[in-house]
Amino acid sequence: MARTSSAVAGFVAGVVVAASTTAIAVTGTTTTGTDLNSKATTTWLTVKVADAMGSRDTITWVPTGSFAGSAEERVPRYPMTAIQGKDTKELRLSAVRNEQVSAQLAIASGRNLDDVEAVVGDLTGPGGAKLSGADAQVRFVSYVPVQRSKSEVDWSATIDQVSSAKEVSGDRNPDVVGDALEERDSVDVPAYAAQPLWFTFHIPEKARPGTYTGTVKVNADGRTQAGYPLTIEVADARVPDPEDYDFFLDVWAQPETIAKNHGVRLWSDQHWKLIEKYNRDLASRGQKVINTTIVDNPWHHQWSLGTRESQTATPYTSMVGWKWNGKSFVFDFGRLDKYVQTARRSGLGPDIGAFSMLAFQDQEHLTYTDTSTGRTVYENVDLGGSRWREAWGAFLPAFEKHLKAKGWLEDTWLSFDERPVNTMTVVKNFVHEVAPVFDDRISVAGSISTEGVASNLSVDWGGIDAMTKEKVAERRKAGKITTFYVYGAPAHPNTLSFSPAVESRMLPWISAQRNLDGFLRWSYNSWTSDPFKQPVHIFTQGDEYLVYPGKDGPMSSIRWEQLKEGIEDYELITELRKKDGGTDSAALTEALTTATRNVDGRTKDVGDIETARAAVVKGLTS
Repeated sequence: MARTSSAVAGFVAGVVVAASTTAIAVTGTTTTGTDLNSKATTTWLTVKVADAMGSRDTITWVPTGSFAGSAEERVPRYPMTAIQGKDTKELRLSAVRNEQVSAQLAIASGRNLDDVEAVVGDLTGPGGAKLSGADAQVRFVSYVPVQRSKSEVDWSATIDQVSSAKEVSGDRNPDVVGDALEERDSVDVPAYAAQPLWFTFHIPEKARPGTYTGTVKVNADGRTQAGYPLTIEVADARVPDPEDYDFFLDVWAQPETIAKNHGVRLWSDQHWKLIEKYNRDLASRGQKVINTTIVDNPWHHQWSLGTRESQTATPYTSMVGWKWNGKSFVFDFGRLDKYVQTARRSGLGPDIGAFSMLAFQDQEHLTYTDTSTGRTVYENVDLGGSRWREAWGAFLPAFEKHLKAKGWLEDTWLSFDERPVNTMTVVKNFVHEVAPVFDDRISVAGSISTEGVASNLSVDWGGIDAMTKEKVAERRKAGKITTFYVYGAPAHPNTLSFSPAVESRMLPWISAQRNLDGFLRWSYNSWTSDPFKQPVHIFTQGDEYLVYPGKDGPMSSIRWEQLKEGIEDYELITELRKKDGGTDSAALTEALTTATRNVDGRTKDVGDIETARAAVVKGLTS
């Protein structure tokens, strides 16, 4: 809706983990290079970064000054204001069992640094209990170019509306933003460039509550540049496994780009193996929906320039084969079946979304194979017209029969993206006529005006205030699902490539504060041919994807990690509500207000999330 990796690095006592980028060589007063982080660092920028560092020596620092909140801020590649957190001497984190906790350290120098590494020791806790290094990762933030080309979609948030020097830095040749999280063997850091080290601690489900202590060292050029004592306080509370999350996450994945960006043949064995890896990543966030396509290119778009093409760089293809023999339609569900089975084997679901009986912002049309000629036919039809009714009147009963045979009927939704209520009403009435089993299995992402049609409604940001807590509670009592979504707008909060990191963490808190069931995002991986070099197809950067194509599977991002940790916060809030009998205490109400005040992450106090979370954990453990 767009109006709208690699293997885990080891983390054990004495084991070195790191990542790399291409080093930039310094010549005279100008730094030049060819890595994706910068093409040229000019003299004025070097001077500004040196001033921000307060030194030309090597420095390390804790973004935000607090390790606990350090992952909620993006580190600019070229800091332009005085760096905070250089005086932080110890690293402290709070955690509960069975969750992940991320944090950052950063390093910079007035000279090139080779082989930057993080070395972390085991943590020792109560009664000699250990937090094993194998339960954590260290990755390195990779910087991607910021693409400033104007798109057709004037409603999209612009870079200047979304970001600040905290997120985007450089000299426009190009500007860059830290977003992708790479796992590699070593990192070389150019002079006067910041390099964040991203730590993710995985707390075992059976970890003994208490205080754990260890150390973190940052090395470069073969020697230790900084050492920190590390303390993790594990509270006696637990986040459920992702498959048991109450949070309803619906992120729309695209299988076609997995094949294209990994250089494998579409629907080949290699492609299916890669799909499984991306599915497991989605499952680790508690993804509830297996989104499928029942027509070719459901996001075909009539653009303002008069062209008709997909809104994604690579079009979606149908997982259902449509055939017309001159008298009737016949359907092949084989690919859809395999896709669902593959996804469920990876832990996704149980819901299945079927896109879509309606074209996205385009004339209604059918795509099928004419068996008399063997040719693919693209046929325009009128919504509610005789040919439209003939086609969908054949499809829906066949689909129902097939799903019933597979045992999937009660899990399947007819899914729609931003279709107006008058259009949706035509579909609703037709579905009731030919396949009433789907009456209560209609899912819509769009306007609140479709609330009466959709048993699963994700309301856009513009309508979120009208979706009152009372209305949500009424829908929940009726067995209906209510979430919200963002896309290229609003400017805040959002999950765009250069959105302040805290906003991704805050989104599940917004859902909790408004009593909603979860969150929807229109695309997980609708990449361009190379999102590391050309990160934009048509929409605001990052609107089209939350992860990157890694070497052998998904490469995570700051946004994707922060969203995961916000979902874990939502689960803790849910547990506290259950403990308190379904009512919100004054302390929880205050925590929800604190976490969600000021949705503009550029000026938000990132400590709000940690303060609110601490109150929730206190409520669970007191």
